[in-house]
Amino acid sequence: MKCMSHLEMGWEQVRQRLFDLLDVVNVMTAAHERPGENVYSIKVFKSVVEQLRAARMKTMTRWQTCFTAMVMVVSGSVLIAQQTPTMASAGELFNQSKWEEAAAAYGAITAKEPKNGAAWQNLGECLLKAHKHEEAVAAFEHAIAAGFRPVQNQVNVARVYGDAKDRAKAMVELQKMIDSGTGGRMRPVVLSSIEFAQWKDDAEFQKLVEKRAPCRSPEYRQFDFWVGDWDVHAPNGPSVGHNVVTLEQDGCLIVEHWTASSGGQTGTSFNYYDVRDKKWHQLYLDNSGNAGAFPAMAGNLVDGKMVLLTDEKQMPVSRWTWYVLVPGKVRQMAEQSNDGQKTWSIVWDSVYEKVEAGASSSK
Repeated sequence: MKCMSHLEMGWEQVRQRLFDLLDVVNVMTAAHERPGENVYSIKVFKSVVEQLRAARMKTMTRWQTCFTAMVMVVSGSVLIAQQTPTMASAGELFNQSKWEEAAAAYGAITAKEPKNGAAWQNLGECLLKAHKHEEAVAAFEHAIAAGFRPVQNQVNVARVYGDAKDRAKAMVELQKMIDSGTGGRMRPVVLSSIEFAQWKDDAEFQKLVEKRAPCRSPEYRQFDFWVGDWDVHAPNGPSVGHNVVTLEQDGCLIVEHWTASSGGQTGTSFNYYDVRDKKWHQLYLDNSGNAGAFPAMAGNLVDGKMVLLTDEKQMPVSRWTWYVLVPGKVRQMAEQSNDGQKTWSIVWDSVYEKVEAGASSSK
C-alpha cells in the first residue's frame, strides 16, 4: 500500500507538470506572435522541462523499486511453493506406499513447519516402513512433542522397536502406556499391529495387552452388583417383571433388558461410566415409542448406593437408587420431587432376586 501511494503521488505530479507545459506552450505561442518577448518564456520552458524530467525519473524510480520488490516477493513465494510439497501431495505418495518419496516430502514439510504433528507422524510411518528405526522413533517423538495424538504415537514408538525385534524396548514402551492410564483405547491397535505378531504367544506381552483392556479401573465396576438374571418383585408382594442385566463392550457398558409381568411392556437401558465428568449415566428406552418418557440420568455411587438423577432444572426431578440388601438381592427405588428436592415421593419400589444358574424364572 505504501508503494502504491508513492506511485499515485508521482503520477499526480507528472500530470500537473503536463498542465504547466501546456501553459508554457501557450506562452511560447504568444511570444512567437510578439517577437522580443520570448526570452523569458524560453527560460520558463527549459525550467519546466527539466522539472518534468526530474519528476518523471523520480516517479519511475519509485515505481520500478516497488515493482521489483513485488516481483521478488511473488517469485519467491512461487519458488517456495514449487519447492515445498503440500500435505495433500505428500499424502498421495503415502497412500500409494511410495515410502521413500513420501518420507522426502514429509521431511521437507517438517523442515519448514517443525510443529506440524501430522507430518511428523506420517514421516515416522514412512521411515518405519523403510525399516529406518532410529529416524522413525525420532519422528514419532517429534509428533508427541507437538501434542499430536500422543497416545497413538507412543504405540508407534513401540511398533518401531517391534519391527527392530527389540523386545525389551517394545515392552518398556507398552508399559509406559499402561502407567499413563490412557492406553485402553489403543488396545485394538496393539492387537492388530503386525510388528507385535511375533509375540502373540509371549506371556509377558499377553499380560501387558490384558492390562491395556479398557474399563478396568474400580469406577467402572461400581454398578456390577446389578449385573445378573433377576426376578423382580414389589416389596413383600407379587412379581412385577423379569430383568436380565448384562456386562458388555469389554466391561464398558451395562445393558438392562426389562420385561414386565403384565406383558406388553419392555425396556432397555444403557448404563456407563464417563471419565469426562466422572459420573454414571443411564439412558432408558421402552416400546411405547415415547423417547422422552424416561429422561436421561446421571450420578454416582454414594455410600454403597448407586444414585442417578434427571436434570435438576427440569421439574419434576426423578431420583433412582439401587443398592444391595443382602447377597443375591437388590433394591431399586424411584422417587420424584416437585419442590427443588426438599421432599421426595416414592413412585416405584422393587426388590430384585437373582435367578440361580439352571433355575427357572418366576416370570
